[in-house]
Amino acid sequence: MNCTDARYDRLVVFTSVHDALRAAKILTAAGIAFIEIPTPREIDLSCGQSILITAAEEEAALEALEGVQARWARLYSRDRSHKIYEKLKEYAK
Repeated sequence: MNCTDARYDRLVVFTSVHDALRAAKILTAAGIAFIEIPTPREIDLSCGQSILITAAEEEAALEALEGVQARWARLYSRDRSHKIYEKLKEYAK
C-alpha cells in the first residue's frame, strides 16, 4: 500500500512520533489496515508522523486507540488529489 491509495481518506495526526509508533503497533494488533506517513505540510510544519486509515475503519481505529498511551491529536478527511484536508475531530480528553 502507498499513500496515493485513494481508499485511505482519513488522516490521524498524533501529538508525538512516539504516540504514532505506539498507534501503529495497536492498529496492527487490532487487524486495522493503515499507512504511516509524515504529517503533511498542509496540516503542520513540524516533523510529525501521521497515519492514514479508511473511512470504513475510522470508528474501529479510534476505538482501538481509546484508553491506551497512543494519544492522537486530530482527525482529518483527505482529498489526496487536491491536497485538501478537512478537520473532523479533535482528541477530547
